[in-house]
Amino acid sequence: WYAAANTGGEPVNAYPFYYLGMTEYWGDSQESYGPVTTDKIQTIYLSETQTVTEILVSQGDEVKKGDLLMTFDTTLSDLALERERLEVEKLKLQLQDAQKQLKEINAMKPMVIPSYTEPEDTEENLGIALRGDYQISINSEFDGSSKDKALICWIGSGTSVDDRIFEEIRQRAEEYQQKNAENQPVEMPEEVIPEPAAEIQETEDVAEETEPAIEETQPQLTVDRYYVVFKVTRSDMSLGNTQVFQGMEVIRGGNGYTFRFFDASNMTDHMQVQTGSVPQAPEIDFGSGYTAAQIAEMRAQQEKTIKDLQFQVKMAEADYKIKQTEVSDGKIYAQIDGTVVSLLTEEEARMAGQPMLKVSGGGGFYVSGTVSELEKDNLQIGQEVTINDWNTGMTYMGTIQSVGDFPSAEGYWSGMGNPNASYSPFTVFVDESADLEAGRYVSVVYSAGSAQSGIYLENPFIRTEGGQSYVYVLGEGGTLEKRTVITGKSLWGSYTEILSGLTEEDYIAFPYGKQVKDGAPAVESEDLSTLYGW
Repeated sequence: WYAAANTGGEPVNAYPFYYLGMTEYWGDSQESYGPVTTDKIQTIYLSETQTVTEILVSQGDEVKKGDLLMTFDTTLSDLALERERLEVEKLKLQLQDAQKQLKEINAMKPMVIPSYTEPEDTEENLGIALRGDYQISINSEFDGSSKDKALICWIGSGTSVDDRIFEEIRQRAEEYQQKNAENQPVEMPEEVIPEPAAEIQETEDVAEETEPAIEETQPQLTVDRYYVVFKVTRSDMSLGNTQVFQGMEVIRGGNGYTFRFFDASNMTDHMQVQTGSVPQAPEIDFGSGYTAAQIAEMRAQQEKTIKDLQFQVKMAEADYKIKQTEVSDGKIYAQIDGTVVSLLTEEEARMAGQPMLKVSGGGGFYVSGTVSELEKDNLQIGQEVTINDWNTGMTYMGTIQSVGDFPSAEGYWSGMGNPNASYSPFTVFVDESADLEAGRYVSVVYSAGSAQSGIYLENPFIRTEGGQSYVYVLGEGGTLEKRTVITGKSLWGSYTEILSGLTEEDYIAFPYGKQVKDGAPAVESEDLSTLYGW
């Protein structure tokens, strides 16, 4: 564009708005996927393991259903086909395991320290109140390294225990265990030195005298597992009746902290002076060890994993069915009455990613997809959608033929919509000019919103200086006019809405180059090659 705009000595080209903008758009896109079926059309693709041996038709020939079209040899063995089948079964097992894990996640209860309401305590002296939400014991003798050396965390009634609290206790345990390890004397093993021979004794004595001393250092400890007792007192007072005294073995892992309970009823509360043992606390359901937010995140991630695996299973099954037909007698027959509308050489077909042979009876292709109940009302019969063939990399346009009234049993959802919504089936028709293969899965990209009218111009034709946007348009007398425009929302990073200052009847120039300025000579042009350098 810049090079084209710098061509000197000639009027600046201005192009019709409808070449560079649009007057409506259909909102953001969603994607579904589904299998291809055919109607009065047959496409024949060659796999990497097939070699053509004979072609019995020519382009333009009329054929009847059952006519022999071509023959081939294959290097695909029964053993290779069995590997494909085993791959399908492996993916199905992974899917079953993922669904089982989702059930376990759905059964989890969020971790919580419940509040208790008990009768008024008759003690006159209830000690001091808890400072903050929790306090951790400061007796380094109890460093969390074992159950009988568990730290104690005094926690407020109704306070939820989360990773923040677990991490602070872990750091305290690490500090105490490091301190205790440094205070332990290092015991050196007694070394037995054999009597040296007389002739080398003197040399060894000299070596011992000159050998530098090695200073023993204590390695830095890392604590990923520790023991702690959570206690709750009445009214959160230090001498209030103990309502909870629950031991936990806490483990730090990749997904945060998990824990296992242990009985702490016979332990002494070293955070206060008391006699006897702590009364047995009532049995409490502390939940799964994960917060509600963590469980929700795990559930969402697992649902996405399941959807991805479902997609992989369908793709693998489709590929397996296609390869099953290859291990046959090496003959391809016409499936319909029609005309051979396309016939390529084996080399041409492989290089272009197109079918080697196509027979048409005046039909086309159908693609099945699903649309969320949240967006169903925005999908209209006759609406255009985009079909992406992952196998060949080709893109085609199709039209919506039907939208189902009831939810689909097939889950063609691809992870871009709400997984909790129900999905209704829809069918897309693609005309016979496309090169799709029956049984393959393709994606369907459709608009998620209703049409919105307006003026939308490609971003390269809008300039902004000092916070003011403007365009160059063809004005009266065949000269450029620098026109201020008011802009609105951005679309997909490619278009900008023009709220005022431009109409769809205007001719617009590319706003860069030495010749482009207010009052410069300009002409109408519909030859985009001068703009894009084709």
